[in-house]
Amino acid sequence: MSTTTTPRDTIEALNERFQQRRQQVPVLAKRAEAEGITGIRGREDLIPLLFPHTTYKSYPEALVSKGQWAQLNRWLDSLSTYRVDVDVTGVENIDDWIARLETGGHLVSSSSGTSGKGSFLNKTKRDRETSLRNMLDGLAETGIRPRRSWHVIPVGPDTGLSAHNATRDLILATYSRTDGIPIPHSEGRKDHHQYLARIAAIRKAMADGTAKPDEVAAIEADGARRQQETEERLRHFAKHIVERRDEPIFFNSMFAPMFRLCEILRESGVSEGDITGENALMTGGGLKGNTLPADYQAQIFRMLNIAPARFFHYYSMQELNLRSPKCLDGRYHVPDGLLLFVLDPDGESPAPESDGQAEGRAAFFDLTIDGRWGGTISGDKIRVDQRGCPCGRSGQTIFGDIARYSDLRDDDKITCAGTIDAYVRGFVEE
Repeated sequence: MSTTTTPRDTIEALNERFQQRRQQVPVLAKRAEAEGITGIRGREDLIPLLFPHTTYKSYPEALVSKGQWAQLNRWLDSLSTYRVDVDVTGVENIDDWIARLETGGHLVSSSSGTSGKGSFLNKTKRDRETSLRNMLDGLAETGIRPRRSWHVIPVGPDTGLSAHNATRDLILATYSRTDGIPIPHSEGRKDHHQYLARIAAIRKAMADGTAKPDEVAAIEADGARRQQETEERLRHFAKHIVERRDEPIFFNSMFAPMFRLCEILRESGVSEGDITGENALMTGGGLKGNTLPADYQAQIFRMLNIAPARFFHYYSMQELNLRSPKCLDGRYHVPDGLLLFVLDPDGESPAPESDGQAEGRAAFFDLTIDGRWGGTISGDKIRVDQRGCPCGRSGQTIFGDIARYSDLRDDDKITCAGTIDAYVRGFVEE
């Protein structure tokens, strides 16, 4: 068992949150009743109540493919703090559904879903504001303080998603100079989730041999068009970077498009050392399935003159509002307000601890979450040190070698997932 302790006031806050949320979140109430949990007296009481990350994709696929939006509302409602009673009359597709819910205050966040079903999480305006404030606090703590003296470049594609737009707009409002590098926008794009759903469907059809040639050709053509848009966007940025090579640029991007940007710069004749502005980068997570050279990060830093002290790298996930920022010693620091659990691979009990370190499945309780129950079991395998960090800061730290269980074994099995999925299906079918 882990020797991790949690302050009494935190346990009391967790119990208060549990008592409130079990009256609001139907699946939590069902789970607590089944486990015989009526109060939170310690960390161990929370473990059976943590929702597997797969819970947020537990809806029957037919609800989307057949356009059963009222039933999809009921599915989301069973996992939500505030009732999902939005009128879905006239909704024609998944993007319409998400947009309609947003008019009712439900800011649904979705995973990419490119490897299968997408997950949908209900968030509120308070959740979004908390996450954005946490982002700005993390940047300031890193040393990238608010001042409108940067060219701001959001390198990734323009998805049209409101959450992405909110992040982009806040960074521009906080950091961008008035004569900043112009940012191309795909005005009117409202088909992000439809496109991802089509990819998932065609992959499934190809796997079982039912895909029609014209359907495959259509999705390939759409993908090629979108890739060309991304390429043109990167070339637009590369041109302006060269023209402003000695001025500070703040990049907001995942690693894969950053690496492609560097390739385009090299193709344009730019060499390492040509760009001299004291540039900065904010990014979260890893490669998202992309394959890059082992030294991809060092190549990006050298080409774009990004010093480690101007690099805000964090570990988080869409189930959380809070981020764990990475220090110069390469560890992610778990912030106040976020409780970390290291569980066995099946997500049933605490992983064994030795010399203050533990390895296992990451699980969290985010005390800031408003729109849902705050406990989640992730798909990540992590190593944790309970004793502080070589950088001098105290508290739990997560080592940088984070892996996905789905990449390490045949499946990403969490023992309680099937039971909780059954609860959710029950609410949809009632």
